[in-house]
Amino acid sequence: MTESTVRCANCSEPLAGKYCSRCGEKRMGPADHTLRRYIEHLFEAFTNADGKVFLTLRSLLTHPGRLTADYLRGRRQPYIAPLQLFLIANLIFFLLHPLVGSNTLTTDLNTQLHYTWHHGWAEALVAPRLAARAVTAEVYATTFDPAAITLAKSLVILVVPVFSLAVLAVYRRHRRPFAAHLVFSLHFGAFWMLLICATLALTNLVVRLLRSINVFPSAEAVGGSIILFTLGLMAAYLFRAGRVVFDRETGWITFAKALALGLAFDLSLQVYRAVLFFITFWST
Repeated sequence: MTESTVRCANCSEPLAGKYCSRCGEKRMGPADHTLRRYIEHLFEAFTNADGKVFLTLRSLLTHPGRLTADYLRGRRQPYIAPLQLFLIANLIFFLLHPLVGSNTLTTDLNTQLHYTWHHGWAEALVAPRLAARAVTAEVYATTFDPAAITLAKSLVILVVPVFSLAVLAVYRRHRRPFAAHLVFSLHFGAFWMLLICATLALTNLVVRLLRSINVFPSAEAVGGSIILFTLGLMAAYLFRAGRVVFDRETGWITFAKALALGLAFDLSLQVYRAVLFFITFWST
């Protein structure tokens, strides 16, 4: 194929050089499809000070509410879109899941049957199935748990619209469109997943260090510490984000709203876990 017959993969314009004169699309070559080049692109996206991913994550983690406020007033070009950010955080969470070992989003069968608000319904559904298949809960879990992990990757987005309703209720007097509350929820959901990853990684490190000096904290103590720590950070984040995005009322009022939203987010997770159970159950 001659140079004059090569066309742009994006707009089909004849190419006369490395870049398309109409849309600017780069002409791809064999070197662009190597593993090394893909790794370079990934590294550049996260380390380049001008990269959207880097700037978005930095703003999300260090300036609560700024991403949402900028998005709502039309300053969107420097950042990646809210849904894209949520999906990136979701990807990070599930990539790190084998290392941090969290049941927060995956929720295995044992947790569904004994440690959720809907465990009575779960037991009523699972028991006849176990009897019909003549298997134990442990055997059924070998099918249920992997399916739950797979489904959780896509179903976790359900947390966002449920939490958005709570944000709408708390800040209803501002009369913002529902899309504004949805963007706020997407940004907070992304922050929460990154927070959980960091918290569980730090917890695992601390527990290992304690065990190395013959200190063995109970599972209840570790779990309680994680809950208190994450709730505290969530409330602080929601307090600052709420003041940036919605209002600058007196501190106590904004703090009360932050606590209410923290509890609402936990409720959203409980709803998500119930949906995850029923869909996983029906599919296995």
